[in-house]
Amino acid sequence: MIVTKVKTHSKQVRVIPSRPSAATETTPSGIHVSIDDIRVRAFHMYQKRGGKHGDDIQDWLNAERQITQR
Repeated sequence: MIVTKVKTHSKQVRVIPSRPSAATETTPSGIHVSIDDIRVRAFHMYQKRGGKHGDDIQDWLNAERQITQR
């Protein structure tokens, strides 16, 4: 499982991948997934929820699922 680190600075939130930005992950089905794509999708989910904290892992897992289903 991949976990992101979230840092807040003056109400600005940045989601940072736990690996270098150029990293890719291979799913069990052999699909290469960009960590940056997941990070951006998860951040958009966070923004859609109104920026409420506490669901970052669920956002990440949902984003990862959506991207790997493409």
